[in-house]
Amino acid sequence: MINKKITLSAMSIMTSLVLVGGATYAFFSDTATSSGNTFSTGTLDLVLSDDNETPAQSVTASFGDELAPGECTGVQTLNLKNDGTTPADHAKVTVANVVTDTGGNANPDMHTLLRINSLTYDGGDVLSQILNVNGNTFKDLADWEATAGALDNLPLTNLLSSHPLAMDVCLDDSADNTIQADSVVSTFTVTLNQDSTQ
Repeated sequence: MINKKITLSAMSIMTSLVLVGGATYAFFSDTATSSGNTFSTGTLDLVLSDDNETPAQSVTASFGDELAPGECTGVQTLNLKNDGTTPADHAKVTVANVVTDTGGNANPDMHTLLRINSLTYDGGDVLSQILNVNGNTFKDLADWEATAGALDNLPLTNLLSSHPLAMDVCLDDSADNTIQADSVVSTFTVTLNQDSTQ
C-alpha cells in the first residue's frame, strides 16, 4: 500500500511538473501571405509592314512591278517585327508562286526568269541561302520556292523592332516573247518561332 501511495504521489508530482513546465513556456508566431500569384502566357505577335502599309498581320504587294527583259524592281522592303510580349528566336520566310501563262507556251515559266538580284535581311546578304535548284545561271523565285528551309534562320530576338527583308528582282534578259503578258503572283509567308529548335 505504501508503494501504491508512493507511486500515486510520484505520478501526481510528475503531472504537476508537466503542467507547470508547459505553462511556463510561451512562443510568438506571425503569419504572412503572398496572394495574387498569376501564371499566364505571353504572346508572339508577328506584324509586317512595307513601303505602302503600316504594321499589320497581313500586307499586300510588298514586292513586284511590271517588267521588261533586263528591268529590275529596285530594292523593295518587307519589315518583320515582333509586337508581342515574349521574345522570339528567329523568323522563317517561304515563298509560293502562282504562274499565269497567258499564251500557254512559255518555256521556261516566268518565275524561273525572275532573277533575285539582291536579298538582304537586317542589311546582311541572305541570297546565298537559296540554292540554284533549276540549274540556270542565277537564283530566281522558283529556286527560293524549291529550296526547303532556305530562309529559316533570320534572327528576330528583340521586341518592337523592325527587321527589313529587302529584295531587288529583275526579269532576266534571256526572257523572250513567249512570256509576254504572263504573270507570277508570289505569296511570302513569314513564321515567327520562339525556339531555335523550331
